[in-house]
Amino acid sequence: MQAEDLLRTYTRQIGDTVLLQLVGELDVATAPLAEGAADRALAGSPRCVRLDLTRLTFCDAVGLHALQRITSTIHAAHAFLLLDGIHPNLERTLILLEARSPWDQPPASN
Repeated sequence: MQAEDLLRTYTRQIGDTVLLQLVGELDVATAPLAEGAADRALAGSPRCVRLDLTRLTFCDAVGLHALQRITSTIHAAHAFLLLDGIHPNLERTLILLEARSPWDQPPASN
């Protein structure tokens, strides 16, 4: 089975926000796909990246590390990150890894 069969990524530009959706499993085989999708999402220098994990069905320790690297990459690009559709257990883990703060707010419009 190919990594592309286990994880699909979808990207859509909406104004100055990029929606990046991960669908499937995030693990050692698919982490490079997710990270590559995040890099491509940043190519247009969006103000905000909305990472939708609603349809993420599995995430292991390597997947968590990939999410942490994606978060760091987005923040290094000076883009705001919004995480959507996170399972409560995954959200707690992301907060502990400092990949998500419980006070995240969308950026103010100018």
